Amino acid sequence: MHDAYPDYEYKRITDITLNDLYNMGAKAVAVDLDNTTVLDSTLRAPGGVKEWLQTVRAAGFPVIIISNTYTIRAWWLSKKFGNLPWISMADKPHTAAFFKAAKMLGIEVSDMVMIGDRLFTDVMGANKAGAISIKVDPFEPEKLFAEKFRKERKKEREYLEKRRKERNAENRRFSRKSEKIK
Repeated sequence: MHDAYPDYEYKRITDITLNDLYNMGAKAVAVDLDNTTVLDSTLRAPGGVKEWLQTVRAAGFPVIIISNTYTIRAWWLSKKFGNLPWISMADKPHTAAFFKAAKMLGIEVSDMVMIGDRLFTDVMGANKAGAISIKVDPFEPEKLFAEKFRKERKKEREYLEKRRKERNAENRRFSRKSEKIK
């Protein structure tokens, strides 16, 4: 089963450096909209996001929006961010939009990072497609369908906590085995 554990985690999209992207092996960057590049259910980008996108593009990384939002909103935000290519109604975590984005950018999906705030859509979809997954913390709690998203965020926190414990246990076992080999 493809899981929703991210390859990388950052507090904000603007915390990801160009060196980070190079070191991950990225050739292109896909971004989510709500709570990743714009405040939830708005057209407002927090300070630094538009500049970050411009910097990434200027460094030679093609950038594309992959969002489950509706078409007119994705189109409008793509214009606001400098005429970025976009895919709306992406139906993440299904993988078709990831492969379509890679094809649009002329790269392999494995060379694309997907940056998003939701484990069970952005990260899981990226992992299933074979892209590099980056989870960022949401800018704010969701306002639309607040109760539904509050429950989903709780499931995400529980999932990450469980997976981190499993990985820490695996790392300790591996550490002990390599110590015995010495």
